[in-house]
Amino acid sequence: MIQRVAVVGAGTMGVGIAQLCAQSGFSVKVHDPEPAALAALPAKLRQSLDSAVLKGRLSTQQAERAFHGVSGVSELGDLAGADLVIEAAPEILTLKQDLFEKLSEICPEGLLATNTSSLSVAAIMKRARSPERTLGVHFFNPPVAMKLVEMIRTDATHPDAFRAAWDFVLTGLRRTPVDVKDVPGFIVNRVMRPYYVTAQRLANSRTSCAAVDESCRSVGGVPMGPFELMDLIGLDTNLAITKAIYEALGRPERLTPPTLQQTLVDKGMIGRKSGKGFYLYADGKKIGENPEATAALSQGAASPAQDIWSNLLGAVVSEAECLVSEGTAGAPDIDTAVKLAMNFPKGPFEWRKENTAVKP
Repeated sequence: MIQRVAVVGAGTMGVGIAQLCAQSGFSVKVHDPEPAALAALPAKLRQSLDSAVLKGRLSTQQAERAFHGVSGVSELGDLAGADLVIEAAPEILTLKQDLFEKLSEICPEGLLATNTSSLSVAAIMKRARSPERTLGVHFFNPPVAMKLVEMIRTDATHPDAFRAAWDFVLTGLRRTPVDVKDVPGFIVNRVMRPYYVTAQRLANSRTSCAAVDESCRSVGGVPMGPFELMDLIGLDTNLAITKAIYEALGRPERLTPPTLQQTLVDKGMIGRKSGKGFYLYADGKKIGENPEATAALSQGAASPAQDIWSNLLGAVVSEAECLVSEGTAGAPDIDTAVKLAMNFPKGPFEWRKENTAVKP
């Protein structure tokens, strides 16, 4: 039974995962090699917990218990005895490999999990002892609010280890796990990749980025269109994921990284965090389209809103079908993952089943 949890990395995701575990009653140790990151841990945790209290999501007593349930440790060896280690370090393969080589010796009986969003779990665990107790446990940001957790098993992951981690997420954290094999992008990043790539192919001088986003909201009923989402995620982060999946899958034409996005990233226009992306922002609020992005659009005719949404949805459904045919994940898990991660009203297979106009 998992009782003692260790988190490696005191960044945004690491602190969020630690808070979620502590709120759920687990004792949590957090390690980060950077003294400044560890020093900032209590303040970050306190701020997030205070916000949860103000929003009525936690009582003052619950917040206090969670705060005191997390402790920072300066040495990796201080994580000895953990039943589960969740790594939330930067997405650098060699860094993660070094960590798990050491962690597999420090915690010889514990489960070892990576929170990677884009790297191969098997590659990360390549130098870990007892690979049968390794897996991927991919939380979404912010972990305390997002219900979805992608559970990634490699060919070496033992069923008992996977089941123990699954029960921890489902029962211990009260999150919704989905089962996925160790493939580029897992479920959400892979299935939704065409949402971003195809949108940029559809946009032109008379079908602007704003028109594409509006079509998705009005016809599809989704909360945000692809260009709004890219600005929120960060064009640089989103593009890096696109490139990683594109290369890992053997450079399929359908997922070719768009030149428009690359151009904006090269200019430092990476979305809300820079004040410019596909849109312009002031005080974090969208104030209009970015003329430099609009100027880079090709000439073309205006497209009806229904056609725009149909093309985008068709691309997403097609990618989802690829995952099922590859044996990566089942249709129900894909629908669940897309709805929870993207806040979409339906999953791709639910849309297809309802005979929504979907262009192949």
